[in-house]
Amino acid sequence: MDYLVMRLYAPISSWGTLAVGEDRPTANYPTRSAVLGLLGAALGIKRSEAQKLRDLASSIGIASKTYSEGTILRDYHTIQTPTTSKGVNFFTRKQELQSAKVETILSSRDYREDGLWVVAIWLKPDAQGSKLEHNVDSQVNLQQLQYALKHPKFTLYLGRKSCPLSLPLSPHIITANHLKAALDVSINELLAESSKDKSVKNVNELSDRSNRVAQWQTNELIDTMVSDRYLPTTIEYTAINEQNTRLRQVTYHWEGEIESMFESASPVNVFTHNHWDDPTDRKQWQFTQRIGHQWTAYESIDNTKEAKETMSNTPDKEAVL
Repeated sequence: MDYLVMRLYAPISSWGTLAVGEDRPTANYPTRSAVLGLLGAALGIKRSEAQKLRDLASSIGIASKTYSEGTILRDYHTIQTPTTSKGVNFFTRKQELQSAKVETILSSRDYREDGLWVVAIWLKPDAQGSKLEHNVDSQVNLQQLQYALKHPKFTLYLGRKSCPLSLPLSPHIITANHLKAALDVSINELLAESSKDKSVKNVNELSDRSNRVAQWQTNELIDTMVSDRYLPTTIEYTAINEQNTRLRQVTYHWEGEIESMFESASPVNVFTHNHWDDPTDRKQWQFTQRIGHQWTAYESIDNTKEAKETMSNTPDKEAVL
């Protein structure tokens, strides 16, 4: 089965979940509504185009792997808004603030700092005949979504507009027998596939010094992000063996059948619960319930090996400068 796999990272992100009163919490993984919003923005679908958004939502399945859920940042937020008046409509933010009566709404909004996730997207079996009336194509497919993520129509962000991407998504289509195999693809492999794009020149071929310096700094940043040295990941230090490998905690979230995640029998510690993150109307900000699964496990990590693989593809600093 084909999957569209991409890497999500930003200095801050926010994955909206059930919000009651003044508190606006965030989930610790990319919610379905957030990923659909990311794809919709890339395709150029407006929030008011409800049918196109519903077509997109009904066509794809979503799963994620959490390398780092980040640390919580809480923002004390104030919003000025006009009081409700019968028969009065405001069409711009300027008109709202010019209202005779303006009140202040207080809220606490949570964000995640330095979270790192890999997301896999696949077409549902009944999606082959679905239609999306947007500017890219009339048939929804993974190649179309991949192109849109590389050339987005609208600005992409992770949850809220104040959460822009810090690194490219590096979307890549892979074939795997099950979801876990797709999500376990190395981030370095995603980056390597992206570097094969003919539109991206080799850093050693760039004549402009500033471009070469910028490219070297980007590679150095990627090396930092894909290791556990700086991310707040959970490491099992007691699992060090003679090969100098350690175990890193990762968490998978997916929808559909439990068995779709695994190659053989599913483990006993899979947690199934309800999520309120399936959008029904983005303009009205309405969501419905869906069933999702969660599984936390440990995987081996070898920092030395990761660093060598990454730096082998990184030009020497002295040569760049």
